Amino acid sequence: MRRIDRWLRGATLALVLVASATFAPEVSAHKPSDAYLFVTVDDGAVDLRWDIALRDLDAGFDLDADGDRELTWGEVKAHFEEIDRYALSRLTLDDGRCVPTLVDHALDRHSDGAYLVLRLKAACRGGDRLTLAYSLFTEMDPTHRGIAKVAFGNAEPRLVVLNPSAGPVTVSKDGTAGGSSENPFAQGFFPAGVHHILIGYDHVLFLICLLLPAVLVSKGGRWMPVDRWSEAVKRVLVTVTAFTIAHTLTLALAGLRIVELSPRLIEPAIAVTIVFTALGNIRPNRFRESAAMPFAFGLVHGFGFADVLHELDLPLGQFVWALLRFNLGVEAGQLLIVAVALVPLYLLRGRPWYRARVVIPVSMVAIVIASIWFAERVFDFKVLPL
Repeated sequence: MRRIDRWLRGATLALVLVASATFAPEVSAHKPSDAYLFVTVDDGAVDLRWDIALRDLDAGFDLDADGDRELTWGEVKAHFEEIDRYALSRLTLDDGRCVPTLVDHALDRHSDGAYLVLRLKAACRGGDRLTLAYSLFTEMDPTHRGIAKVAFGNAEPRLVVLNPSAGPVTVSKDGTAGGSSENPFAQGFFPAGVHHILIGYDHVLFLICLLLPAVLVSKGGRWMPVDRWSEAVKRVLVTVTAFTIAHTLTLALAGLRIVELSPRLIEPAIAVTIVFTALGNIRPNRFRESAAMPFAFGLVHGFGFADVLHELDLPLGQFVWALLRFNLGVEAGQLLIVAVALVPLYLLRGRPWYRARVVIPVSMVAIVIASIWFAERVFDFKVLPL
């Protein structure tokens, strides 16, 4: 029995740590790698604005020549030829029959930092459909994607999410869109929502901290195992529902620009939510046990989810539809994490070592990681490779 317990302890710790790595590939602690394409097609003439984050370009081209962590226009300009050659080789229109040419460069500031703007023009044969093949940063960051807003004349813009590994996507004036045979849904906002939750180390770590005591109940200031499966499921449903309602609310408010908060405020705040959640795992309290905690912290995380839709400046009807699909994707990603974790945690809840050697150590590690993230995001330096 002791040998089995030792094996289960190790397996549980490995499950929790591996889940973090599995659900969150090598990306920044919060902000995914996104680029934005604003495309206008009018009688075959294509005008394209391509916004690429300087932080992503710096990772690939080492733009910061003097190493002072502050990019200047001169440092970026010195790499124009290299960046242009690389970027134009990673975007193909209409299977190469429509070749874009560079018009000029500019810099613009998005909510998450500075972006290099490439302005392109092309003359294409068809005026009612456009095929885009996009492969930017595939060798540097497999989680990168392009988010395109395509307008045909005065028609309502079409939205597509360009997954570099999923093949070309065709957008038409009548609103239909098709992906490659390998991944026909690559352009949807539902998979974009799944992608967004699963590649964020901070969101995944927060969910793990929420789930660890989901199979326990607080009695006399200590966590004790729940008696029934239905009780564990109920606790998870209450927690996830409160979190979902809250982040949906702030996601909508931020996307509609009713409430705008800088990522420099939100990203440190997300790290703080992890610290407080993990502290409640070590020493439970009424706030940690109530639905008020995931609701309050969900309000913060919702602003973090809003980046994707915030930048596109969508008409109200399109925004609501994109928000619905994106949010359903976020929920699907969360439920995937819950489904993987809940059953083994429930089976192990009664082991005498579960709280002392799983819940508390993992929560302490989460506190350390989140504290470092907080310092990194407030003081703008990098320690962790996450």
